[in-house]
Amino acid sequence: MKGSNARNDRKTERRNQAGAGAHTSDNLALMLCGVCKSYPKFELKDVTFSLPRGFIMGFIGPNGAGKTTTIKIIMNMARKSRGTVKALGLDHRLYEKEVKRRIGYVGEEPRFYEEMTPLWFEGFVSKYYPTWDKVYFDATLDRFGIDPAKRVKDLSKGMKVKLGLALALSHKPELLILDEPTSGLDPVIRRDVLDELMSVIQDEKRSVFFSTHITQDIERIADYVTFIHEGRIVESDVKDDILGRWKSISFPLPVRAGEAQGSLGARDLEADVAKAAAYVERLLDQELQGVFIGHKIEGLTFSGITSAFSSTLEGKVAQLIGSRPRVAPVSLDDILVAIVRGNNAC
Repeated sequence: MKGSNARNDRKTERRNQAGAGAHTSDNLALMLCGVCKSYPKFELKDVTFSLPRGFIMGFIGPNGAGKTTTIKIIMNMARKSRGTVKALGLDHRLYEKEVKRRIGYVGEEPRFYEEMTPLWFEGFVSKYYPTWDKVYFDATLDRFGIDPAKRVKDLSKGMKVKLGLALALSHKPELLILDEPTSGLDPVIRRDVLDELMSVIQDEKRSVFFSTHITQDIERIADYVTFIHEGRIVESDVKDDILGRWKSISFPLPVRAGEAQGSLGARDLEADVAKAAAYVERLLDQELQGVFIGHKIEGLTFSGITSAFSSTLEGKVAQLIGSRPRVAPVSLDDILVAIVRGNNAC
C-alpha cells in the first residue's frame, strides 16, 4: 500500500511539473491537434488532446463516437483529412516505421491465424523488433495461463486478448495503444488485463492510451480521461480534475424564498410549488444559464449536473435559492450519460 501511495505521489508531482511548463511534443507520448476525418455518415471534427509520457489515458465514448476511427488515424490505418498527429514526438506518417517500432498496438478484436500457436506468433513478430524480450513474453504467457503450444482456435476470446497484449508488450514499447481491450471479457480476465496495464507504467516512462465504453475500467487505472461524442472531444484532462469539476447539485424548491419576493401568493401548496419551480427555471435561463448540463424537478426537489463546479458557484446558488445546496460527486459513467443525453441526463 505504501508503494502504491508513493507512486501516486510521484505521478502527482510529475503531473504538476507537466502542467507548470509548456507541453512540447518531446514530453508527450501522444498529441493530436485539429484532426478531422469525413465519411459519408460520420465526421471526426477537430480532435485535439495530448497524453504526457508515463501516464495512462482512458479514451471514452459511446459506440460510434469516433474512438476506433481516431485510433486508426493514429496508427496510420486511416488517413486524416487534416490536422497533426505526433507519437513520441514524431509525426506519425513521416516517421511511420520508427513510430510503429516504438508502439505496441492491440485492436478491438485481435486477429490471428487460427491454426497457429502463441509460440509461432512469437517467432513471427519478434523478427521485427530488435528489443524483443523472450523472457518477458514467456513469463507473461505463464502469468496469463496461456499454453504456448496451443492453437489459437482453441483459445477463448479472453485468452486471445491476453495473447495480443503479450505480443504487443514484449518488445517493450514506449507507448501502448489499445482499442476496447476489455470489451466483452468476463470480470476475472478484465482484471488481469487492467493489472497488466498498471504494471506497464511502473517504470514511469511508458504510456498507455486505451479506448473503452466501460467507465469502471477508467475509474480504476486512468490518470487522464478524454471524452468523445459524435466525433468531437468534449473533455480531456486529468481524471481527478474532471471529477472535481463535474458535480451533482440538488436543493429544495425555494417556496418560502418565492413568497418573500412576493412571487408566491397562493395558499394552495401545489400552486406554490409550481411557482417555485417556475422561479428556478427562470434562474436557469438567466443567472444560472449554461451552468447545468441536465436537470430535473421532482416534487419539492431540484437536481442537476454541472461541469463547472466551484465554491463560487455553490455560493451563488445558495444566495439565489436562500439555502445551501447539496453537492455530491459523480462518476465517469454519470458524466458520459450527461454528455450523451444533454438536457435529458437527469
